[in-house]
Amino acid sequence: MEAMAEERTYPVPAEERAQPGGFQSLVLIRIQDTRPKHLDGGRTVLRPSLPYDETTRLASCFLDLYIGARYAPSPSVSGCICRATVLAGTITLTAEGQTFQLLERDALRFAADQPYCFENMSSSTGRLLLEYQFLNGHL
Repeated sequence: MEAMAEERTYPVPAEERAQPGGFQSLVLIRIQDTRPKHLDGGRTVLRPSLPYDETTRLASCFLDLYIGARYAPSPSVSGCICRATVLAGTITLTAEGQTFQLLERDALRFAADQPYCFENMSSSTGRLLLEYQFLNGHL
């Protein structure tokens, strides 16, 4: 019964998950080891979280949007998707020609190889976790 529950949890066959390769699963990144980028006149702070990994093709960062801040980066490389999770505040996200109002703990996946924009609609700092997956390879 336990094995069946595990198989339903992971969409990847067990034999593929078990291949260790050169992948390092345990990685710790401390905030003092990262350098934030201050954008939009200092109202937007982009801070790396986990660096790009060749095996998973994932990278992540934290995005802080102060009151009235906006973040509209250049589209990423072809085949890149983003998973945006709101950690605090109310954020408007425009992606793939649609606009969404996201509240705390809401998440949205979208194509990051097309124009997109985050705007803080709160009267306090909006915080997000952005996870980028590069489906066609690497950065």
